[in-house]
Amino acid sequence: LQPPPETVALFDEVILLDRGRVIFAGPIDEVVGHFTGLGYQIPPRMDPADWLQTLPTPDGANFLVNEKQAHLTNEEFVEKFVESERGQLLAERLKAPLSDSIEPIKGEKEFTAQFHNSWYKSTQLVFKREALLWWRDKYQLKARIMQDLIMGIVVGTVFWQVQDNPQSVVGVLYQSLFFISMGAMLKVAPQIDVRGTFYKQQDANFFPTSSFIIGRSMAALPTSVIDALFYGTVIYWFTGLAYNDGASVANFFVFLLLVLVTAYSSGLMFSIFSGIIKDRPTAQACMSISVVVLVLFSGFTVQ
Repeated sequence: LQPPPETVALFDEVILLDRGRVIFAGPIDEVVGHFTGLGYQIPPRMDPADWLQTLPTPDGANFLVNEKQAHLTNEEFVEKFVESERGQLLAERLKAPLSDSIEPIKGEKEFTAQFHNSWYKSTQLVFKREALLWWRDKYQLKARIMQDLIMGIVVGTVFWQVQDNPQSVVGVLYQSLFFISMGAMLKVAPQIDVRGTFYKQQDANFFPTSSFIIGRSMAALPTSVIDALFYGTVIYWFTGLAYNDGASVANFFVFLLLVLVTAYSSGLMFSIFSGIIKDRPTAQACMSISVVVLVLFSGFTVQ
């Protein structure tokens, strides 16, 4: 289906291909004259686009002025164009050195800068996009809150008021850090699936790589805050960590800060695997191995 004559008239130049070879390339107002010079004529009620499309086919013989003239083949169409004035001009341009035909771009910075936005603006845009995607996923958000509450209640019930047993207190801290680390590992895996989008946008110079990394890392902070508030609060009061002669409100917020830093740093550490490993199964295996190493050197399981 070819465009209507009104649309074709708006073209500046046109390239006609037949079997992958150029049979004409030049201004739109010269294309009809080129083929009429080869012995063809365009019917009065036929638009140029359909006529040009039909010419290289066997039906093109119906447009010959002289019925005794043989219809040109693909090779002959190409040869006629190469011998034409327009074809010779294109051949000379192709043979000319590139340095003679290409000039450096001069003008405003927006035409020469690699990225249209500044680094700060790019980082801000990436952060807003990632934060919006996080906020729209209501199901994942509610599931994370319920998971933190349920796990906090389960662990807090198992280690109910163990403030008098230092070994149990260390066990609570170990279990908390292990749960937070496992949650961070699960959050990183989906990042591998959307990596193709990042590559596409990076090739189009949407933003620098550093802006994407920092913006996405900042957008992961709310999830870590949820882990600290819901899981950390339940654990702190259920297990009796507030039982101390010098207990204060500051101790509670220090504990929440430690849980927050652990969740956030674990997520950033596991994000490295989503950037350097090709496929998701391999990345998950490497993250699991790293968790095993952390468990072995935690000082709790192996003493």
